[in-house]
Amino acid sequence: MSIGIKLVLGLDIVWTMIVALIFLAPYLASIDSPFAELIYLFFKPTCHQMASRSFSLWGHQLPVCARCTGIWTSLMIFGYIGTILLFAEKIKPLKLYGFAIGLIPLAIDGSTQLIGLWKSNNILRLTTGAISGAAIIWFTYPRIWWADENWGKHTQKIQEDGYAPEG
Repeated sequence: MSIGIKLVLGLDIVWTMIVALIFLAPYLASIDSPFAELIYLFFKPTCHQMASRSFSLWGHQLPVCARCTGIWTSLMIFGYIGTILLFAEKIKPLKLYGFAIGLIPLAIDGSTQLIGLWKSNNILRLTTGAISGAAIIWFTYPRIWWADENWGKHTQKIQEDGYAPEG
């Protein structure tokens, strides 16, 4: 199995573990588990964790806001979809301008709320986060896959030309 495949599958596992922790934390908090506090602390550096901007389960808020929930969940879902499409050779990398367009809804929603032009809501935050997560996967996964395939070809050519030792 190539390094690119391993890296993409590894990222899929990481996204799944992160999403599992996001949804496990409020359950653990509801049963007074000390592990809940550790999960909330784990996510503290990545998210403001404002209760008014977060979803709740089991009477406790998630350890990330609605926007971050959208990003992380989208990374997981579209990560698996992207991986399947890569194996089936049915996806090409999103161009840089397409990637930027995928981030624009999040940027507009977040920045206009930050400067007080309007008040967003959790469904919009979730949606703009999910769009951004999908754009991240579509932009990066094919490039990881492509870079690994081409690196192998490049390395083989170097070895054939006698510029690098084998092994």
